[in-house]
Amino acid sequence: MAKLDLIGPVEKAMRMLSLFDVDFYDVVASYSRSLNISILGKGIKEATSHVDVGIGVRVFKNKGMGIAFSQSLEDNDIEIIVKRAVRFARVSQPDPYFKGIPGPSKVPEIPGLCDDEIVNLTLESVSQIPKGMIEAAESIRRGAMYSGGFAASHVKAYLMTSTGVSVGLEKTHASAYIQPVYREGDDVGSSYEFDYGTSLSNINPHWIGRRAAEKAIEQFGSKKIKSGFMPLILLPEASGDSLFFNLLAALSGESAAKGRTFASGLLNKQIGPENLEVLDDGTIPGAVASSTYDGEGVPKKPLKVVEKGTVLTFLHNSYSAGIMNVESTGHAIRGGYGGYVGAGPSNIRVKPGDSTLEEMIAETKRGILVTRASFTPNIVSGEFSATIDEGFLIEDSEKKHPVKNLMAGGHILNLFRDIELISKEGRVFGGGHFFPAVKIREVKLSGF
Repeated sequence: MAKLDLIGPVEKAMRMLSLFDVDFYDVVASYSRSLNISILGKGIKEATSHVDVGIGVRVFKNKGMGIAFSQSLEDNDIEIIVKRAVRFARVSQPDPYFKGIPGPSKVPEIPGLCDDEIVNLTLESVSQIPKGMIEAAESIRRGAMYSGGFAASHVKAYLMTSTGVSVGLEKTHASAYIQPVYREGDDVGSSYEFDYGTSLSNINPHWIGRRAAEKAIEQFGSKKIKSGFMPLILLPEASGDSLFFNLLAALSGESAAKGRTFASGLLNKQIGPENLEVLDDGTIPGAVASSTYDGEGVPKKPLKVVEKGTVLTFLHNSYSAGIMNVESTGHAIRGGYGGYVGAGPSNIRVKPGDSTLEEMIAETKRGILVTRASFTPNIVSGEFSATIDEGFLIEDSEKKHPVKNLMAGGHILNLFRDIELISKEGRVFGGGHFFPAVKIREVKLSGF
């Protein structure tokens, strides 16, 4: 199936579409193969393999859009979806914001996005990875119950448009995680660790397993703390999920351009300290969110989103760019062959600051060191209320015991406003994302 011809069916659909009186159209065909192995208890629970192939058509007539798709690449089925999409476009309501679809551009290929080892994986060969994570965790401490898993995928796609775009994509992805749960009477120690990348060599099951066990053991002896306002230090695993992914998602696409997110009014406004700088870069070789082109065939390029604490731009596909009369930033995300085209970030990179983690802790009289949390806000209001899944009390400028039953609440923009320190060091995720530790001046916490 990996040798399946995608270009031929796309070209057939394009030839058929050229015979109709329509304004714009595009065709995409894609193939994906995924392997998934889940861990439960002390071994593998199940292993699955899934293949998906399909072709989708978008047609525009008088600013109305018609979409149709099929999981068959046969000529008769292609003809059916072409005629259906044309018919839908002719009766669709005109969208006054629609300006057109992008034309062709040529850029150099980005290396390291497809790993032959993943392309040729079998469930039998890959079963050693979850087993390796369990064995590594057991080498630190025996007796845990485990959950977790491993996943790998190989994706190929080909896109052609009536404006002259003709681009292909081939990528691989692998990820692994494990969560051990230890018990000592009524006390529980649990944590998890993970990694992901475009290549199987990016996944180190022994490091993942050992680190997860070490972190789980640290969670023994957790205690409740009183409610109040306290500083938070977010480690990279927490700062990425709690701050930066949420911000760039709210700055993306149609919702941002139409005023439907908490970030819609932030252009050219300062939201954080002068040393806060955020780059989105989809051109990093070997990174999970990299590609030569976006989902509409617009070349990827590095984009400075925040500089000196000020928001400089939204992340646009062609539609949201048309709303604001600007150029697409190359952030279109096409959801397979089904016709949906959204927008969103690629590799998010936050500029390191001047402090070490040790200095952050030393400068905190009393606060919380957050190792795992996701303060996902309401996309419209920006308000959030979420648990701190793992963290430690900082008291007298030292890391003390783990905390439990702790919640944080507030507005996500207040978190950015109250950033005091950004660490020199950080963690690279998926070969592209980079997040440092971040100290936030004050957050409302609910304990007991």
